[in-house]
Amino acid sequence: MNPARPSIGLGAVLSAWLAASSPAVAEDLAYAEPAPAAGWQFSLTPYGWMINVDGDVIARGHTVDINQNFFQIVEESDSLLAWMSYFEARNGRLALFTDLVWLDLGFPGSIDVRKSPFARFPRVVVSVAGKAQLDYESTIVQSGVAYEVARWQNAPGSYTALDLMGSARYWNQDLNLSLRLTGTLEVDLKRLGLDFKRSRRVVIARANDIDWVDPVVGARVRHQIAPGRELRLEGDIGGFGAGSEFSWQAVGVYSFHTTCLGVPLHADIGYRALAVDYSENGKFGKEGLNVVQHGPVMGVTFNW
Repeated sequence: MNPARPSIGLGAVLSAWLAASSPAVAEDLAYAEPAPAAGWQFSLTPYGWMINVDGDVIARGHTVDINQNFFQIVEESDSLLAWMSYFEARNGRLALFTDLVWLDLGFPGSIDVRKSPFARFPRVVVSVAGKAQLDYESTIVQSGVAYEVARWQNAPGSYTALDLMGSARYWNQDLNLSLRLTGTLEVDLKRLGLDFKRSRRVVIARANDIDWVDPVVGARVRHQIAPGRELRLEGDIGGFGAGSEFSWQAVGVYSFHTTCLGVPLHADIGYRALAVDYSENGKFGKEGLNVVQHGPVMGVTFNW
């Protein structure tokens, strides 16, 4: 199930429901123009993302499975560095935004293959099993524009707004893979009195740096429960074969107003999922990744 699709459809469903509401409901939820903005308003949100990784990485044609939760990554990583921040500049209905995610992780994976490579000799079987150590440095930069297309006044101090969004998401993935394989050749020719196995270990170490840009479209619902308290639901899809085969994102965040050392800010708590399916044919075989990164997000927003 793709959680981004329901998030994107939420705005359309909400709009249709409001349009079809009874006159009494429509009176309470009448369309409201946003207050004229006094120039540009800015916000910066440094945040932390407790990432879980599910999926696989393709290295030289070999698929390495990676299924690690945040606590396993922390426990088993040789390195764990990250920086995430979101910046938005808004003027009335128009908003410009940039989201930056940088990760430097190290965690294990596994590979297990057993097959007969020769169709004419089904009794000849090759088994490959192994352990992998993946050092994964990822930079994701998404920049774009959001435009408020609808706003409904729910009650004094409360409203619901719908933004349509268009952006580009740049990916740079630096994969350093150390793969120790145990290979076994099995030949079963009992009719000739032959039955033997041969085993060999091999280590593959390589570094690969791949990058691409995905076009992205999406939508965001902003619901101000009361002044200083807001719920945001956002979803997008991208890639479409222009960069990756497909990528999607779903985000839900609740923010509330507070102060720290006399400085007004918003605390943000939510959940984020970001997925991508990308591959390319490299010099030594297919390379790429098909992963979902997801987990809780927590941050603070500074406004000026």
